[in-house]
Amino acid sequence: MSSMLQSDLYFDSAGRAGAPAILLIHGSVVTRKMWLPQLHGLSDEFQLIAPDLPGHGALAEVPFSLDESVQRLAALIRQETAGRALVAGLSLGGYVAIELATRHPSLVSGLVLSGCSFNFTGITALYIKLVTGMMRRGWIKQSHAQAEEKTRRMIPAALAEVAEAQLQAGVYPEALGPSLAELAGVDFTLSLSRYPGPGLILNGERDRSPRAGEARFAAVLHPGRVQVVPGAGHACNLDNVQFYNQAVRDFARSIAF
Repeated sequence: MSSMLQSDLYFDSAGRAGAPAILLIHGSVVTRKMWLPQLHGLSDEFQLIAPDLPGHGALAEVPFSLDESVQRLAALIRQETAGRALVAGLSLGGYVAIELATRHPSLVSGLVLSGCSFNFTGITALYIKLVTGMMRRGWIKQSHAQAEEKTRRMIPAALAEVAEAQLQAGVYPEALGPSLAELAGVDFTLSLSRYPGPGLILNGERDRSPRAGEARFAAVLHPGRVQVVPGAGHACNLDNVQFYNQAVRDFARSIAF
């Protein structure tokens, strides 16, 4: 595999086959294209793989669930890497990464978790369950136009080529309800505590809810630490690409693949 970007039906990849592998898991509504700055920026040293999740992109017709996501990602690691990968996930992708590491620890050499050090429990869980129930009935829904506009605002103007690639790949607001329903009421620190490997909680400086829980999530990792991406919001891999990439690079160099 060359260092140039390669596109399969269900995933993009870059870097050299056999190099230490990094699996990148995207957030809800968007697709694997949100990871283009990492595919280009880290491929000199690592093998990068960015798949679509069920309910998104090339897998839009596959209903989203954590079980389906974990099953497909575990198979992808076995198929495309030397057998293990550092797994980085943002937002929904971070929660999927936690479940992947918990259920298949032998496949995951480490975790980088962004925008997901927050549990949808208590009153928040009740609210999410109410909203997702209304979504299932069609009483609340986000239009594609609204999702596209939100995506445009999420991606900085300097990354116009990323925005174009993401919008060409489509947005998938239909997956938002099922994904939130899967997260509601789950304490992901319990899952994370069962993963025996190292982890980095890497949140954007302005991402309030995940920032509030980052120390608690890091404390259950073996070992875990927190790093903050300066000036970044929820999509910290896009808001400050250089810092995010360097943080992932440094963490990857510190672990045993």
